[in-house]
Amino acid sequence: MMGRVSTWFIGLTGRERWLVAMAAGLTALIVLVYGIILPLGNALDAAALRHREATVRAGRITAGIAALKRAPVAKAVALAGPVEQVAGASAQAAGFVVQSSQRQGSDAVVLTVPAARAAAALAWLDGLAGQGLAVEQVTMTPAPDGTVAVNVTLRSSRAPDQAGGGS
Repeated sequence: MMGRVSTWFIGLTGRERWLVAMAAGLTALIVLVYGIILPLGNALDAAALRHREATVRAGRITAGIAALKRAPVAKAVALAGPVEQVAGASAQAAGFVVQSSQRQGSDAVVLTVPAARAAAALAWLDGLAGQGLAVEQVTMTPAPDGTVAVNVTLRSSRAPDQAGGGS
């Protein structure tokens, strides 16, 4: 194959050789610029943007953790009734349908919510401390429709003077 090309090239006149060489050079330059340099530059720009976004996210997370460490520890709130009633009422007030509620001892309950939006479920779990409940264990199972099934164990977070029955 190369023999044919070199024979053909040698058979050209000087002017034709010069024109073919210029065409080959321009083709190589175009392939170099549009096939290598520009895609590589775009990839580097995209990587720099992803790195910048990750750095900003990491800074926000670090600032949030520092704020949580500086936040004062809130005192536990006494429950306004039996733990299973408070937990069930809280879930219903948040708009969840409680599939099952099983009492675990005198100060804990296991709730099962079959379908909830993940963000709404996490916001509800975050607000339970203000109602005198502490989250002991959570299992969130994603569903194909974008919701999650929540299985949560809640315990009464009694105030220190109520927990030990002290004077």
